[in-house]
Amino acid sequence: MAATDAVVSRPHPLLVNALAAAGFDAAGARFTPLKAGTDSLPFAVTTHAGDNLVVKVRRAGSRSRYPTAAWASARMREAGIPAAEILWHSREACVETRCPGRPLEAEPPTPQDLDAAARAGEMLRRLHSIQVGSFGQLDGHGIGQHATIQGWFLSLAARSVPSLDGLDLPGLLNRTRFILDVGSPRLAEGRPRLLHGDWVGRHLFTNGRQITGIVDLESVRGGDPLAELAGWSLREPAPMTAALLDGYFDGPLPADHLLPLVLFRLRIAYSLLQFHASCDDQDMVRLRAAQLQADLDDLDHGHLSAIPRITPDADSSARRRP
Repeated sequence: MAATDAVVSRPHPLLVNALAAAGFDAAGARFTPLKAGTDSLPFAVTTHAGDNLVVKVRRAGSRSRYPTAAWASARMREAGIPAAEILWHSREACVETRCPGRPLEAEPPTPQDLDAAARAGEMLRRLHSIQVGSFGQLDGHGIGQHATIQGWFLSLAARSVPSLDGLDLPGLLNRTRFILDVGSPRLAEGRPRLLHGDWVGRHLFTNGRQITGIVDLESVRGGDPLAELAGWSLREPAPMTAALLDGYFDGPLPADHLLPLVLFRLRIAYSLLQFHASCDDQDMVRLRAAQLQADLDDLDHGHLSAIPRITPDADSSARRRP
């Protein structure tokens, strides 16, 4: 969450009041906008006493997920995971600690970034050791929306997506949905684990090699850890995925994990394509369509791989987009 602009000269009362409610002296505090998210507007804050914090305010019309973030932060920190600590929250805002280091999103990734990605894999395995009681997005008490993995896996919103310059997107999505329906019984039945829900490099902070912070906890959910690995692989360059998998597993990816991993990739790319279409982000729609087509073709031919055939360009800022 790099700063995007100069210090705010007249911060909104919601920012000032949130800081005061968290027990900090807001007088003389410096607020600097950070890159906005889908649901929140974040600001880096330095108080007159030198406290380094982040204050987030909810976007109008978005769901309030700060209680969920607070619950997840506490569980992660209990497990020795360096998640940002939620110091105070309400429905409209939250105050959290600012993680040291920089986001893991260099273009292209450096050797140090690849080392840090391997450490991120080790950290992710620790996160996935935390059990939860249900599947899907979690509420402020850690309770999800689905009792079974199939219920969660197939809970996909139906949106109308038009074709795009020769791309038959409705046909591609229908084909994908058919494969998801047919493949869902192949998913392993097991106790759901705590997932970050948006595990990508821009949400991980590093000092060059180690992971020093994990942010954006509002999307945590209960689910199969393979879904988290699949999401990373669709949104990070192939070398970063190879490094993450090396850190996560003690050896090669177990053979029985491969088909479920690809099914989760299809599910996530399906959802991301619909999201990008709703934002009229045609470049990202084309990327997700190409990823879907490649995985569907590989399934047809029995050529499954842990790393997608098509990944974001390592030199492209597309890595920083959802």
